Formats: sequence, C-alpha cells, structure tokens
Amino acid sequence: MADSSARNLTYEQPDQAKAKQTTIILNPGKVAWTKMEKFLVIAGTLITFCLMAMLVATSTSATSAQEKLANEEKIVTSKQNSNADLKQEIGELSSSSNLNKVAKEQGLTLIESNIRNIR
Repeated sequence: MADSSARNLTYEQPDQAKAKQTTIILNPGKVAWTKMEKFLVIAGTLITFCLMAMLVATSTSATSAQEKLANEEKIVTSKQNSNADLKQEIGELSSSSNLNKVAKEQGLTLIESNIRNIR
C-alpha cells in the first residue's frame, strides 16, 4: 500500500507580507494642473501685482498731499503772523498819543470845544 491513488497536492498560501510591500508611491510634482487651477493662479498673481502697484501709487499720492498740506500750513501761519504784526502797528499808529504827536508835527491844534463825546 505504498501507492495510494489519492493525489498528493501541496497548496502554497499567498504571502501576506508580499502583499503589504506593494504600495503605490505618488509623486505630487508629476500631477498635472487643470486649466481652472492655472487660471486661478495666474488671476491671483495678476490681482496681487495690481494691488501692490495701487498701494505704492496711493502711498506716493498721500505723501505728496501731506507735503502740500504742510507747505500751505506754513504759508497760513506766516500770513497770520503778518496780520498780527499789522494789527499791532495799526493800534500803535492810531493811539491818541501818536495822533497828537503827528498833529503837532503838522502844526495842527486840538480845540476841546469842537470835540463831542457820544455815548
């Protein structure tokens, strides 16, 4: 009975370790961009550069306006000082002592009876 009519089959079990080793590695650098992604990146870049240019222009304009304002304030202050000096000079020239002095130099006399005080 050494010979048996039954077949002698050996089954190989698939190795689970080999199945785990087959992993897929994705390279994100090789993924192609869609048209929408390209459009959004280009549009975002253009908008960013436009806003940067507008910011520089606005900043320059504001600085220029501030400089003009400072110059105008300097002119206004100068005119106010000049007006104050002129008002003081008017006050000095129209004082009664100065008027009497000028009248004496011109040979004029003050007649008290011709002066009327109005209250």
